[in-house]
Amino acid sequence: MLLLLRIAVGFYVLAAGCAFAALALNLRRLVLWAPILATVGLLAHVAHLTVEGTHLGGLPLRDYRDVLSLLCAAAILVYLVSFARMRLEVLGVIILPVVLILIFISNLLPNDVLPVSRDLEKVLMNFHIFVAVLGAAALFLTFAASVLYLVQEYHLKEKRPARFGLKLPSLERCDSMGNLSLMWGFPLLTLTIVTGGIWSANFRSRYWLWEGKETFALLAWMILGIIITARLLRGYRGRKAAYLTIIAFTALILRMIGVVL
Repeated sequence: MLLLLRIAVGFYVLAAGCAFAALALNLRRLVLWAPILATVGLLAHVAHLTVEGTHLGGLPLRDYRDVLSLLCAAAILVYLVSFARMRLEVLGVIILPVVLILIFISNLLPNDVLPVSRDLEKVLMNFHIFVAVLGAAALFLTFAASVLYLVQEYHLKEKRPARFGLKLPSLERCDSMGNLSLMWGFPLLTLTIVTGGIWSANFRSRYWLWEGKETFALLAWMILGIIITARLLRGYRGRKAAYLTIIAFTALILRMIGVVL
């Protein structure tokens, strides 16, 4: 089982290497290798999760290592679907390294970060984790779009095109891609917070929302809510929205890896 995960990580490393080589060395022939290698890695990753799930008799969600592993697989899937639909090769330079960092960090976490057990408690927690993974995966794309927006805006302001091996999307495309993924990610994040609060209140006799480590999730939710409200009411977009989105995504990832204030 561990061998499959190591194979997946190996292919993710190769995919990230191809993406960076295409970007830094202007090697266009490597552009398509990044998603191909990432696809092979994802297949090995899914096989690992399937074997783990079969062995456990359900979703492989024993602790937060498994949650982060599932999140990374979902993020790779988001990257591949985005590449297939929009041909944004440069997304691999952003998403693949973040996935690798999360996988390596997850191996440093203690085994009992998030115990999941017993009947209804397990059902509710599994649903909570599933929604959290989907929301975070969608926000991976929002984060990548925000980074690309800032890079493209910088080069346009300096009046010199970016000299990368990969073509950067326009500001409009970055903005629309980020907005679309945000409109999916924010409701899922909201549902994540609600289900987490219900689970904590019923099974831990204290309100989940008041725990210090959940400050990160609430901070991310509030920032993204402000961005969406400003977008809908005032057409808010641009550099400030990109910076706020990056801050919100960072807060969410800090929560996902279990950092405590």
